[in-house]
Amino acid sequence: MIIAACSSTKNSTSSSPTVVSKSSNGIYPPGMEELAAISTQYQDVTLDKLNQGHVLYTQGACTNCHNPKNIYRHGTSEWKGIMDDMAVKAQLSDTEKDAVYKYVLAIKMKQPK
Repeated sequence: MIIAACSSTKNSTSSSPTVVSKSSNGIYPPGMEELAAISTQYQDVTLDKLNQGHVLYTQGACTNCHNPKNIYRHGTSEWKGIMDDMAVKAQLSDTEKDAVYKYVLAIKMKQPK
């Protein structure tokens, strides 16, 4: 009988899912929780669409004029008017406007109480 001890110094790593840090201002990449939350109201939303909205909100048309605004600061009904106004100023297409709006709504739906 031969017994060999492993002398490797390599630590084993688990393949646990990546945890997204949810900022206190609601500006973070959407995940499955946000998709599940908004899917109750909008069945056609995909994670790709939410991610597109996140990129536009944090690195695209929205930030060409100002920093990303605290998503939690405004109520869900206020965001409709904000998006209608800002989409024109930012020259967003209807598809882009929808992506940003759905991203914001998804984040709002997971807002801490």
